[in-house]
Amino acid sequence: MARKKKVKGMKTVTRLAIVGTIELNKWKSEELDTISDRLGSLRSDIWNEYGSLKSWGVSEYEIDKILRPDNSKYELPAKLWETTLYHVIGDIHTVQASCIEKVLKSLGLRYEKFADKKSVAQHVLESREWMNHPKLCTLVRKFWYRGHTHVDNQIVVKEYNCQTDSNGVVWIQFNGLKKEGKKSNPLRIPTTLKTEITGQFRLIKRLGKWYIHYSTDIQVAPKRTEGRSIGVDRGYSEVYATSTSDNARFLGQDFGEIQTLESDYRNKKGIRRNKIRALVEKARNKGDYAKAERIINNNLGRIKWNQRETSFKGRIKTLVFTATVQLMNDAIKAVAFEDLTPTFATKKNRSKRTKRNLNGWCKGIVAQALEQVS
Repeated sequence: MARKKKVKGMKTVTRLAIVGTIELNKWKSEELDTISDRLGSLRSDIWNEYGSLKSWGVSEYEIDKILRPDNSKYELPAKLWETTLYHVIGDIHTVQASCIEKVLKSLGLRYEKFADKKSVAQHVLESREWMNHPKLCTLVRKFWYRGHTHVDNQIVVKEYNCQTDSNGVVWIQFNGLKKEGKKSNPLRIPTTLKTEITGQFRLIKRLGKWYIHYSTDIQVAPKRTEGRSIGVDRGYSEVYATSTSDNARFLGQDFGEIQTLESDYRNKKGIRRNKIRALVEKARNKGDYAKAERIINNNLGRIKWNQRETSFKGRIKTLVFTATVQLMNDAIKAVAFEDLTPTFATKKNRSKRTKRNLNGWCKGIVAQALEQVS
């Protein structure tokens, strides 16, 4: 497969769009669910059979020749079956490459991508010859983990048509399950895409909605050579506290309040759910399994919990990225901030509530925003 050439000053990023402008038709939604279930079975079967050392050093084309005669049992369009097959085998080979990299690192060698720079040990590890070397076998067993998957909410689409109608809505069309004669009836779905897209994309279902994950190229901002350098303190009560060279501003001042309210809510909700779980165990111990099942189905669901978590993460992300854009808007040459990844021992006794709030500190999204916005 030919790799896409990189253009200077451009960067490839992943974007999201929603399937269905208002609400997706019921039969289209059910068909997408059926396709994802069948692709999930295919993905699981491939990982179960080739997630071990069976596929080590074996190309995806050879595996394709082995599995293609039995592809009819999944009752899928050929292109969807083929795209998922190559995608899963690529994932398995990526896991194997990670193991090879760790083995080479333990031997004091570097993992190289280009064939002319690869060491003899890397060539041996990428083939099946390492199985004849006891030392390499020991190292591979140390770093290798056999893989499985239970993902059944994704559809990888490679062959499709993308068109914009007279109302400005972008529609995507690819082969569905229903057939007219020997040909598959195309599945045409509306999206919230702003422009037509090209290349491979992925449909992922989360909380009852289908999303499109696609890649696009954006212009990278030129590096600033002029301006002042400032220091920022990443806090809990606010996102950033800037240095005196930036007039000592506080950005994202609702950061701590939002996290504290959510942490307290999770704590109260968790205590109540634990009491309900105790009732479930009590009913099971008495042999009343019907009551236990009713309690689980009606009182221990996660639909509202997941919706609240999604809303909380969205508010935090909006607040953090808004504060980061405000920080970078001025003519700043460099930003210095502290590294919060290591843990620091302290003799100060903190309350349970304080510890809980600090454990839920969303400092990872702040580091991500600093990297992306800059």
